[in-house]
Amino acid sequence: MAALHSISGGVIWVLLAPLLYAGMSVSAKLAGDYLSIWQIGVGRFIFGLLLVPMIVRALGLNLWGRQRFLLTLRGLCGSVAFLLLVASFKRIPLSLAMVLFYLYPAFTTLLSPWITGEPPPKISWILICGAFIGTSLILWPHETSADLNSGHLYAVIASVLCALTLLLVRRLGKDNNIYTLFFYLCITGTLAGLGPLLIQETPILPQTSAAWAGVAAVAAFSIAAQLTINQALIRIPAATVSIMMTAEVPLIACFGVIYLGEPLTWRLIVGASLIFSSGVGLNLLPAKSKSATTSRAEGMS
Repeated sequence: MAALHSISGGVIWVLLAPLLYAGMSVSAKLAGDYLSIWQIGVGRFIFGLLLVPMIVRALGLNLWGRQRFLLTLRGLCGSVAFLLLVASFKRIPLSLAMVLFYLYPAFTTLLSPWITGEPPPKISWILICGAFIGTSLILWPHETSADLNSGHLYAVIASVLCALTLLLVRRLGKDNNIYTLFFYLCITGTLAGLGPLLIQETPILPQTSAAWAGVAAVAAFSIAAQLTINQALIRIPAATVSIMMTAEVPLIACFGVIYLGEPLTWRLIVGASLIFSSGVGLNLLPAKSKSATTSRAEGMS
């Protein structure tokens, strides 16, 4: 009975997690109308930097962790990935940015032999090819397509950095708790964004109530999503959580198309379907092999 109660509680947490992560991405997109990339990033990371030590102290956990160089490198990859993703939101449609970002399961599988020494199973190459065919279909110039710009590049680079982050989590997760990983993300993110924030031409602090609300929303969704995914991972296998987290992509895409009026073409639908199905397939592989794919929540939180 206790096990059943734990699983049912885990289902609630795992259903909330993609909603909260989607809320963070949507908030970052909407906040871009009032805030710079650096204000959004530093606002998110400083909030976590203040809150996580209190949570760790209450739980009696080690904050600073082991292998601090790799922890710092993991934090830097994750924080830069977030900043690049926010930058892409400012330049291309939200739905397109998230579809391109979701290439990270393919990049994770490609990089796993060199980072974690885990060669991918042969079937994964079919899924990887499917993901890149979908990307080519979306980005290949055609009569109704918008010109390629830096936003497309930022989303893809963010995807690669997220893949590196996830692989580093695999190496670090055995010796460090997830709050330590998140703490290093917040430290490196704050340092990475603080310099550009201080020298930007616009005011350092948000100037309107809407701007402050945007910062608060991104930070609140970020912390809530992190705490939620932790509860889900305690109760449900990580492979199952990874599959459920893929719901974030269609949720955000629907918001972009319906609320923001972003264009929905057959190329985006077919390309996104190939990328999404390939990502789901790669996330299913850990149940049958030692593939390094895992959920975004365990990496670029």
